[in-house]
Amino acid sequence: MKSLRPVTEWMSLLAEPSGALLDQLRRIYGGDSVEIRPRLPVWTQTLRGFARSYSPDARVLVARAPGRVNLLGMHVDHRGGAVNTLAVGDTILVAEPRDDDRVVLGNADPEFPPSEFRIGEELPGGGVTDWDKWTMDQYRRRLAAGTQADWSNYVRAGVLYLQHVNTAADGSFSPALKGMNVFVSGNVRPRSGLSSSSAIVVSTMEACICINDLGLSDMELVDAAHLAEWYVGTRGGGGDHAAIKFSRHGYLAHLGAFPLSVDRLPLPDEYCAVLCDSMVTSAKTAGARDVFNQRVACYELGMLILRKSFPRLAERMERLREVTPAGLGVDEGEVYRMLKALPELAGREQLSAMLAEKAGELERIFRSHEPLPGGYRVRQACLYGIAEILRSERSVELLRAGDVEGFGELMTLSHEGDRVTHLAGGKRVLLEKPLPDSELDRLAADARSDDPARRDAARLYRQPGGYDASCEQLDEMVDIAMEVPGVFGACLVGAGLGGCIVVLTRKDRADAVLAAMTERYYRPRGLPATMQLCSGVGGSGVLVVD
Repeated sequence: MKSLRPVTEWMSLLAEPSGALLDQLRRIYGGDSVEIRPRLPVWTQTLRGFARSYSPDARVLVARAPGRVNLLGMHVDHRGGAVNTLAVGDTILVAEPRDDDRVVLGNADPEFPPSEFRIGEELPGGGVTDWDKWTMDQYRRRLAAGTQADWSNYVRAGVLYLQHVNTAADGSFSPALKGMNVFVSGNVRPRSGLSSSSAIVVSTMEACICINDLGLSDMELVDAAHLAEWYVGTRGGGGDHAAIKFSRHGYLAHLGAFPLSVDRLPLPDEYCAVLCDSMVTSAKTAGARDVFNQRVACYELGMLILRKSFPRLAERMERLREVTPAGLGVDEGEVYRMLKALPELAGREQLSAMLAEKAGELERIFRSHEPLPGGYRVRQACLYGIAEILRSERSVELLRAGDVEGFGELMTLSHEGDRVTHLAGGKRVLLEKPLPDSELDRLAADARSDDPARRDAARLYRQPGGYDASCEQLDEMVDIAMEVPGVFGACLVGAGLGGCIVVLTRKDRADAVLAAMTERYYRPRGLPATMQLCSGVGGSGVLVVD
């Protein structure tokens, strides 16, 4: 196997990369060997960690996956919407094949202790018949046992899903996957909204596929990785995994879903993205996971109600991305009229009464999370999702036309849909986002008006809706950034509830962004100024050197 070399040999090759290895590193980072050299300590640190934990003479492969920064297309990849991403940083995974099915894990971060498992003992006899149900049952079992936060669950996710899809009809493994001795390190900060967990899933699967010669295509790997991550309890889509795999240095990746499509758009040289970490962790604890899954549930509940309320259009509404003028063959005013069928706020009893004939579907949706106070804001979430899908579509024509300012405006609109606080009377207060029938009637009338200004203001893509995945700190950071001249847009990154924001600005104004954030956000809280400029790095893979 060309990817396997002794640990000491890998370290020697990385000390002075040349030839095919240098070519691979250039594809990841761009530039020449002098510019690449500062990127290499994380690689050698991981190899040293493996040598200490196992053996310096072991023949290993080196897999890598970046984190991702989504600039537009938040919370919609699992509804068929496109995302617009840059990749950032490195998660490095060093793996040695084993002759048995044990997976032994080590991590450079002392927060993540060593662990191990056996593949055959983790999966039920006869195989998994329903991955969705089985993974949710496993999540609830771990939650009860207090083991849900174990980082090894992300490695389990990747390995167990690959074994699941390589299981014969009689329940036997075909093939039975080999285990691995694994060591992980990286510089994508956990719980910062940069998909560090998905990077572990993808790098694990890259290594497992290579060691077991499974022969998955890049597209198949992305599809597998997003379903694999359901093991940890979330019900997201594949946008993060696609970004981690298909990103390229210097480009913004526009990634469509169902089926996966990849388009790459250059970000003009005079602009850059600034990543600012709130230092509020967005950990996927039980409570945060319930919020995440409840928001996804709002989309699913909305679709059930829309299909029931508009049977003539039901066959066209496979996913939320079809609830658009182009998808349904209607005007924007009609979409607003359809949204009136959705409740502003509803509890489980009300929804069960509205959808009595869908009891099985409701059971599946509800079991992904515990009930949250106040119920489901179905109407606001669905308007956000529809508008965000249209914003993401519009981004392509804007960037191809060089309209970075227009792209930034869409980013800020996206955050307005996630925003949960605003300034009132000099104080930050909770933001209410009512969407009564009268407001939808007004938007429908304006969308059909003879007045161009009214029509433009009523465009669906201009409506924030209410997904409400932000927090007070992220809202404050966005407000600080938007007051800096030369900034065109800012929004939260990832699932929200903490983590980072991303700011789109001119390069010559990046220092002003850093200064404003330091002075007004980090210093008053006694926090280290944790920010970086992002130009985008390449996607995941396994190093191969002839």
